[in-house]
Formats: sequence, C-alpha cells, structure tokens
Amino acid sequence: MAERNGWQQTGPTPPAELPEVEGDSAAGPGSDVAIPPPDSAIARRRRDEIVTAAIEIIASEGLHNLSLARIERRIQMSRGQLTYYFPTKESILLAVFDRTLARMIEGAMADAEKSGAPKPGNGTPWECLKHGMTRMLSETATPTEPEARHQLHALVHTFMAQVRHRDDYRQKLATANAGLRAVITSDVAVSVPASPVPPAVVASIVMALIRGLSDQLAVDPTAFDRQQVADACLLMLAPLFGRAPEPPTPGVPNE
Repeated sequence: MAERNGWQQTGPTPPAELPEVEGDSAAGPGSDVAIPPPDSAIARRRRDEIVTAAIEIIASEGLHNLSLARIERRIQMSRGQLTYYFPTKESILLAVFDRTLARMIEGAMADAEKSGAPKPGNGTPWECLKHGMTRMLSETATPTEPEARHQLHALVHTFMAQVRHRDDYRQKLATANAGLRAVITSDVAVSVPASPVPPAVVASIVMALIRGLSDQLAVDPTAFDRQQVADACLLMLAPLFGRAPEPPTPGVPNE
C-alpha cells in the first residue's frame, strides 16, 4: 500500500504521470482512488459532518426517519464514503449520542457559570441537586437545551429497547450512567460523611428520580405540578444529604 501526502493509497501504486488525487471517495479493493486515514483531519471533519447531518435530520424529521440515504442526500456523500466513516446507521447513532450528551453537559456547565450556580464535582452535591432539579423542572431553559434533551431522550429509549440484542448500545448507556453516578457518589462521600445511606446508593436514587420525572415530562409536559414535585423530591432527599427538610414553596397545582 503506497502513501502520498499523508493519505493511504489502495490498490496498485499509480504511474508517475497520474495526477495527485484529492478528496475522500471511498473505493473498493484494487482501486486507485485515495482515501484519508481514519485519524486524519479530513476523516475527522467528514465524521463531524455526518454526525451533524444526522442530528439535523433527527431534529427536523424524527429519529425514526433517520436513514443512510437521507444523510447522503443532505451532505452530498456517496454510500461508499459514508460507510467508510460509519459502517452502519447504528454506529452513527452512537456518535450522535456522544455529541448530544456532551452538548447537554456543556450547556449545563455554561448555565452554572453564567448564573453562579454550583457545579458537579466541587463537593456541593446538595446545592447541585437543588439547582439541577429546579432547572430540569423549569418551563424555561437555554435555547439549545430542549432540542438536545429531546434527542437524548429518544436515543436513550431507542438504545434501551435493544440492550438485550446490541451490546454496544448497552455499553454506551452503562458508561454514561456510570460517569454521572461516579460524580454524584464522590460529591456525597466528600461532603456528607455521615450520610445514613452509602453515597453510591444516594447517587442511584437521585438518577432514578431524574430519569423518571424526565420520562413523564417527555410524554406530557403538564403531567404534574413542577414546583410541588421539586419541593417533594428535595424534602425526601434532604436527610440523605445530611440536611434538614426545607419548607415547600407555595405552588399552584395543574388543572
């Protein structure tokens, strides 16, 4: 296999008079078309373009309408090129999950920075929980967050439906959950040494509450009175964080 300008060349080495090949057209065995190495800047850019196109299609047409053909049309890429970077639609979904999760984390951290709210991992789990619960149940959020939240929710449930058949989906969800659980566990262990419940258990309970409430709001934004639920959650969780229960905030129940 020959190499020119940092690109791998498939097939036989071209004659000296053959002009330099540019672009990234994927080719089969025996072809003289150059393709970029997987770790090259061009390959990274192409993968980013594919993931961006997939996210845009999911946002405008729904996850169920995402297909390789739609991605190809959107970014004018051949099937050979597309499957060189991502061999299957499922591999694209895994990359979309990573991008969307990172986007939500960045949004949450930016919001905390802007508002002066506590950040996860700084040993202030109770303050983080109060801020996060209020933010999640608020009717208002940063402009990009609702879309990312809906996309992540759809991906999580798509993966959950297939965890018994696709180990890559199961591993992706397990890794994401483990990361969040580790942050909460560490914060609780440092700041609440006398917690009556092991920190890892506290983390799992918090995650279960957040996931359950998110699921309900996803299918019915008026399922419950958000302020009352936020107050009730904090009332129940306060002892686990070594805090005295706080009086609830007056709220108006949903009709």
